[in-house]
Amino acid sequence: MMHSSDTPPDGDFARYVERLTASNAALGTRENMLQPKAVQQVSAPAAPSPAKAALEPLAGITFFAHVKWVVAAWIGTQLLAKLVPGLGFLFVPALLAYAAWVIFRINRNASGAPAQRVRELLQRAAEEVKKAQQKNTK
Repeated sequence: MMHSSDTPPDGDFARYVERLTASNAALGTRENMLQPKAVQQVSAPAAPSPAKAALEPLAGITFFAHVKWVVAAWIGTQLLAKLVPGLGFLFVPALLAYAAWVIFRINRNASGAPAQRVRELLQRAAEEVKKAQQKNTK
């Protein structure tokens, strides 16, 4: 069975494929979603307050957007549970899937930067503790 959408209007399939390939090549290469992005060297910003650090964008999304998506998933699973009793438990797998997606985005965007940042924060905290201990002993 032959559909009119299967072949180009003039019947020259080879030229049709070449034209489609050329238009795809003009668009450029696609981003590989599984490879981590290149790490850019930037100077370390001033130490943020703990409250501000908790509200910084995580995986490119603000804290409140994460809350919005989790609440939306909870509401969706509760509405589904009203239609089909017993499906309210699907919130847990939905929450785990969302957490896995966030972790994937963090790892893809960071390439080791969070580990370095945590090390720097721990070193600063250790220095502050040493300074506080020296003040208390004097």
